[in-house]
Amino acid sequence: MNLPLKLTQSAFQQYVLEGDRMIAAQITGPDAACRDIRLGIYFSAYRLRLTDVLASDFAKLKRFAGEQRFNEIARDYIAAYPSNFRNVRWYGGGLPAFLREDARYRGEPVLAELASFEWAIGLAFDAPDAPLLGLQALGGLAAEQWANLHLLLHPSLDTLASSWNVTAIWQAADTDQPPPCPEPAPRTRVIAAWRRDHTAYFRSLPEDEALALEKVRAGCSFGEMCEATASLIGKDASAARVAECLQTWINDGWIADYALPSGE
Repeated sequence: MNLPLKLTQSAFQQYVLEGDRMIAAQITGPDAACRDIRLGIYFSAYRLRLTDVLASDFAKLKRFAGEQRFNEIARDYIAAYPSNFRNVRWYGGGLPAFLREDARYRGEPVLAELASFEWAIGLAFDAPDAPLLGLQALGGLAAEQWANLHLLLHPSLDTLASSWNVTAIWQAADTDQPPPCPEPAPRTRVIAAWRRDHTAYFRSLPEDEALALEKVRAGCSFGEMCEATASLIGKDASAARVAECLQTWINDGWIADYALPSGE
């Protein structure tokens, strides 16, 4: 008996996603073996295509883990999280959390962290364009305006916490060198990832710079950034240090604009 189109589509989807064989009766062919082959093409192609997508988005993770292990990761992720995206570019966004939480992989936290780092690099590359603030744009500010200055970050800039040597692993994979063994960092550090001139960059931040940037992301003013960094390096040095960070951020293309309270 032929099913209505909508039910046929639903049954076919259930087979591709879960292996439900209700659709088998709707497949033409001389025998069951032939019908299984025809169905199997679609069943396998769905997984192979998503595995290719993940391998493209996480090429460094694949090189680090090895092809066989990476294919196992992809298989398990696809089984746990069937794609519901019209654009598969975003399908891999859940992989870092999957690796952190799944019992098969959470014992190797470097996998999740490397996936998070590689995803952040990809997002930086794909982020929307925005104008970049130049140093000259701040030249006309009065001294009393600086305390209330708010910085607006470029949309490509993101940060992530790192407890492993993922940047060294990523760089080795990027240059086709054998990756170093995973090593925990002496302390958690902050890595910034961003794009400028069609190229994605990253660097680790010193503690005081990471704190200052955290305050910017939280919507704090220049004065509040100085107060926060004073807790690390002292009040006398904080304003000069935040100003130094600001100059670096502008040169690196992190700042899109600035804002002042109404009336200033």
